[in-house]
Formats: sequence, structure tokens, C-alpha cells
Amino acid sequence: MLRQAAIAIGVCGLAAPALATEWVHCSDATGAASFDFLVGALDVLAVVGLTITVGEQVWASDTAYGPGDPVQVGQAFRDAETIRIDTMDAAMNARSASLRLFTASEGDEIAYGGTLHIPGHGAWAVSCTGE
Repeated sequence: MLRQAAIAIGVCGLAAPALATEWVHCSDATGAASFDFLVGALDVLAVVGLTITVGEQVWASDTAYGPGDPVQVGQAFRDAETIRIDTMDAAMNARSASLRLFTASEGDEIAYGGTLHIPGHGAWAVSCTGE
């Protein structure tokens, strides 16, 4: 009986991190540009997928996340107050976007805000929501 309880607790512990996986949607006030990224369930920032849009132009890390030109995560970093994500073109030759966010939290509430820069397309102030 004790062994079964230990196994059940272990299985529940393995399933819990999946709850931390979420999409974070960032966009400017007019909706002209957006950067959406899927965060994996790790203790570090793990960007599992992303989609970037500017007007009619779309980039996606995988067709599962939408149509668009291929893009890859170049680097991603998070500390207690900031998130920084750079994306690269499919060949990993040039940066295609930079997202810089400041975060603040109180209890279960988290607020994100910062900038999105897409070389050749522009720079925008963005705010984000998680789902």
C-alpha cells in the first residue's frame, strides 16, 4: 500500500511541470506587430516554439505553430526581472527579431512589457499576456 502511494505521488510530480507550459502573446497597441512564444516547463527559459508577425509577413519556428517563413530561437534568457529572446533566420546567419521584456509579479498576477525589434521592419513597444 505504501509503495503504491509513493508511485502515485511520483507520477503526479512528473505531470506537474506540464502545467507551467504556456503561450506568451506580445503585441504593440495597434496590433501591427506581434511575437508569440511557447515556454517549456523547465526551471530555465526554454522557448519551445514561436510565431512573429508584422503586417502580412509571418515567421514561425515550425509549421505546427502557423504558416510563415522559418525562424529559429537564437538565444533566450530570463532572470527575476527580464526576458530576452533573439531569433535567427533558418540558416542561423542573421538575427531576425529581438524581444526585450521587463516583468513584474504579485501573487499569481504577472505583467510583461518591453520592446520588439525586427531589423528591416521596425521597432515597437509591446505588452504581453500569458495563457
